[in-house]
Amino acid sequence: MWYKVMNTDIRAGLFTFTGCALVLAFLCGCERAGPNKVIVEGNVSYLGQPVSNGEIRFRPIDGTAGPVSGAPIKDGHYEVVGKGGVPVGTHRVEIQGFRQSAGPATTSILGEGGGREQYIPPRYSGPRSVLKVTVDSTSRRLEKDFDLQ
Repeated sequence: MWYKVMNTDIRAGLFTFTGCALVLAFLCGCERAGPNKVIVEGNVSYLGQPVSNGEIRFRPIDGTAGPVSGAPIKDGHYEVVGKGGVPVGTHRVEIQGFRQSAGPATTSILGEGGGREQYIPPRYSGPRSVLKVTVDSTSRRLEKDFDLQ
C-alpha cells in the first residue's frame, strides 16, 4: 500500500516538475526572431546649429536584414530604442529637420495652425542620402553624432 502511495506522489511530483521546467524553458528561450539590434543615440546639427525638431531613419542596405528604424530628433538629440534599436549591419541614414514655414499659416484638421517645412538638403534627408553608418554587435549602445554642413 505504501508503495502505491509513494509511487503516485513521485509521479505527481515529476509531472509538476516537468510542467514547470517546460514553462520556464518556453519563457526564457523564446526570443523574438529577427536581427540583433543595438540602441543608437547621438546629436544632430545642421550648419552648426542643433536640429531642434526632426526625424532620423536608419535604412538597411548592402544585405543588412531588418526593418527601417528611427526616432524623433528633439533639441538636437535622438535615441533609437523602439523595437530594440537598430539592426546590426550597414544603414543609409536619412535626417529631416522641420521648422515653421515662411508661407501663410494653414490650419490642419486637428486645429493646429502654421505650416512646417523640411529644410535639410536631399543629400542628407532622402533616398539619395550620402550618410552611412555601420552598427556592430560589440556593444548594446552606439553613440553616433551627425554634423551636417
